[in-house]
Amino acid sequence: MKTLQIVFCVLACLCVAAVVPVGIFCEPVFVVIPLAGALLFGGAMYFAKKKSAPPPPKEKDFMDGE
Repeated sequence: MKTLQIVFCVLACLCVAAVVPVGIFCEPVFVVIPLAGALLFGGAMYFAKKKSAPPPPKEKDFMDGE
């Protein structure tokens, strides 16, 4: 699942980076497409993180109270 998180993060970052060139070279209405992709991949990254295994329980050490 960690690999999937990284892939979705990279894709979301690429979509955000594509907003400026799309805004410069195309109609301003088309900026919505990469922004929607960034939101989609960001949401997928969030759900991949939620589906990942929970961390192991913390062991007690001398700093923990009774």
